Amino acid sequence: MSGVFQSELRRFAVAGLVCLASCGPTDGASEHEEEHVSREAQALTEGAPLSVHDASCLQLVDQNTWSTYASYLTAVPNARSLSDVLLDLNRAGPVLTSLNHPPATGYKGGFRWNDGDMATTEWIPQGMTAGVSGGKNVVMVSWHYGLSPDKGVRVSVADVTDMSGTAVNYRHLLLVRPTASGNFTTVPEHGGGLTWFGDYLFMADTGDGIRVFDLTQIREVDTSAACEATIGKTATASGTVWCAYGYKYVLPQVSAYVVPLSITSPCRPTFSFLGKDTRGSVDVILSGEYCNNGSTPCPYDGTTPGLGGRLYRWPLDSTTSRLKAVGGVVKPEKAYVMNEPNVQGVAPIMTTTSTTSYWLSSTRSSGALYKVSTTSSRTAYRATDAKWALMPEGMHATASGTNLWTVTEGVNGITNPATGGRVVFFVDQASVD
Repeated sequence: MSGVFQSELRRFAVAGLVCLASCGPTDGASEHEEEHVSREAQALTEGAPLSVHDASCLQLVDQNTWSTYASYLTAVPNARSLSDVLLDLNRAGPVLTSLNHPPATGYKGGFRWNDGDMATTEWIPQGMTAGVSGGKNVVMVSWHYGLSPDKGVRVSVADVTDMSGTAVNYRHLLLVRPTASGNFTTVPEHGGGLTWFGDYLFMADTGDGIRVFDLTQIREVDTSAACEATIGKTATASGTVWCAYGYKYVLPQVSAYVVPLSITSPCRPTFSFLGKDTRGSVDVILSGEYCNNGSTPCPYDGTTPGLGGRLYRWPLDSTTSRLKAVGGVVKPEKAYVMNEPNVQGVAPIMTTTSTTSYWLSSTRSSGALYKVSTTSSRTAYRATDAKWALMPEGMHATASGTNLWTVTEGVNGITNPATGGRVVFFVDQASVD
């Protein structure tokens, strides 16, 4: 379907600020009132409006490996562009039909993965983002690896420019981190969130911050049997080759933005998912925290476990497509407590210029889409009411205000896309606005 987007580390011991004692939710206070926040965790209400949060204690620091990692990559041959990869897609994902798409309010279209990717227990879909490359509309989805040895994270690149046929073509790339001149290794992270600005793909690094991968530095590597169990530079009987566990392409990390080790709980956030917001005067990366009332509590839950997950807006430098640093650090321009549990993804509501409203993707109620803002209680579209897909993860809202995309993790053991199998689909933004 042409025009579907329509315009579209590990921790380093770096110096930083400690968390201020006043860092906490303000229950919708104005920017001036944020200075007078409670020092204690507050009781929260599920479905309540977003609460403005004082994030003055928080910062990210650039690991600044841009030049170092680029120099390491010069010794790895066969540089390729994203456009090259889009001409070499090797898998076909059947387009969903009226008989097998998941229930979702405003459903417009989508696809499932091929049979092997629908059934694999080794890889699990997580984050997603989308954009345009060489005139083609592209969806990217991250998958984390669940076995040992850890192969890290792979990213699916899918061409969704024309969805009028029977299938969408896609290919998996393995994310890697340069380690030395001419060598690289895996990125053993959860890959819970992606977002794409310019030539950079940003990925959530759960405990540390945000990793950055360069779409102009893709490398084609060896796919022979000698590489199926190997990563990086490898000596073989026929000479030196570069391997990526059998994958044909690797997408290298170039830097990362990390929370200094001196910033501890409750100030220190986790980075469970990412999104992008282009509505304001400055483009931002959205990051947020997954919280539940069990194994993953959050520091601001108070007496209502699972609701204290925070949502952050990190400003970008439009000239570089990197995060905007002032005095060597990146500070969030705004933060909120979401008052929602089990959040897995975020997208801005593009039918408004206000930056105080969002869609949240949650696995609450087996799957839900929440429309939230700072002024109104949520609107919910739940899987249990047949209004949303099961197990939704990352999201992307097209800048035109037309489509809202999401990817599902899939329900264990189910491959039918209508009843919980893994899918990528989009709905009409106006239908859920």
